[in-house]
Amino acid sequence: MTEIEKELVKKEDESGLEADELGYDIEVPFDPSKIDIQVKPLSISSLQSRLSNDELDLTPDFQRQANVWDQKRKSRLIESVLLRIPLPSFYFSEDEEGVYAVVDGLQRLCTLFHFMNHEELNRVVKSKLGLLRLKDLQYLKELEGCSFSDLDRKFQRRISELEITSNIIRPNTPPAVKFNVFARLNQGGLPLNAQEIRNAIYPGMWRKKLQELVNSNSFKNATDGKIKPERQQDVELALRFVALWQIGSPFQRHANKTLDEFLNETVENSLRHWNDKDWSLVEKSFIESLDSAVKIFGEHVFRKSIGSYSKSPINRGLFEAQLISISSLQKYEIEILILNKEKISHELKNQLRYGTLLSGALLYATGSAEASNTRIKEITKIFKGVINAN
Repeated sequence: MTEIEKELVKKEDESGLEADELGYDIEVPFDPSKIDIQVKPLSISSLQSRLSNDELDLTPDFQRQANVWDQKRKSRLIESVLLRIPLPSFYFSEDEEGVYAVVDGLQRLCTLFHFMNHEELNRVVKSKLGLLRLKDLQYLKELEGCSFSDLDRKFQRRISELEITSNIIRPNTPPAVKFNVFARLNQGGLPLNAQEIRNAIYPGMWRKKLQELVNSNSFKNATDGKIKPERQQDVELALRFVALWQIGSPFQRHANKTLDEFLNETVENSLRHWNDKDWSLVEKSFIESLDSAVKIFGEHVFRKSIGSYSKSPINRGLFEAQLISISSLQKYEIEILILNKEKISHELKNQLRYGTLLSGALLYATGSAEASNTRIKEITKIFKGVINAN
């Protein structure tokens, strides 16, 4: 089996798309019926009060060393809070006296405590930390170099009144089970992904418009309704199309920008200026291209499974390349492709199997401009070859 064929056996991740990385399972068995976890909101100020009263343990036996993040990483976390970006859930283990030990979220809590009151944190974890000042911020540049006391009251409140989702592992849960829960959390934590951050950082009509695109029947039909919306992966797929579409044919990205930089700049510098006519045009192109892609590729649309292969998960790179390439074609050209879909399937199968430029662009640095540009060029070449032969 060739390398690209091995890629065909990849399973879906939790979003319904082809998984980028493989996880692994906990091998130590435990009785799941003994898990007792209570979910409730807690404010940072209430946790700080617990810290001051020795009711919050930052150094439990099974935990990593407290407070290991550097200044830049701490500053970025605080910036996220100030931008009102929700933090991932926290886990605490409660003992018989009601004291909480931090199971997951230790570095995040230590960062907030360090910023708010470094002397109290030093007392608890027996460290010698100095005053924390914000450094290397991405968006709130005006706060560079500020300590907590330097912030306006509104920003101080955003931190102290921040409510986090806390999962309290109750005292009757056996220690061995607690350890397994902690191990599983370390393997499967859910930090915010790029699209979730993008949604929080960049306000505007674009969020509503992209949501309308992925809520369309055409999108759901083309993706078999497989892409789960909870973590905005469907919205990012639509954004990748829109970002390339607004460049115009031949849809080639600048080589010096990452995918996130490309998408962020599109949202910030282009989409925020769009009017209803612009959105109407891209919606028409998106919907028509989706419908045409299904007619050309059938059940394997946007997938690396071709012909006799079992249907594989949707691949982000093929979604982008197939859809954007179709969007530039005339109606009569699309009709030719539909009539010759077997030829296209055969050619695509060859391109995926024999280590071609296309297969490499689906395997390595897939988010790079070079890979994206190559995928679009090669898919377009397949289309044009069939069209010109007719």
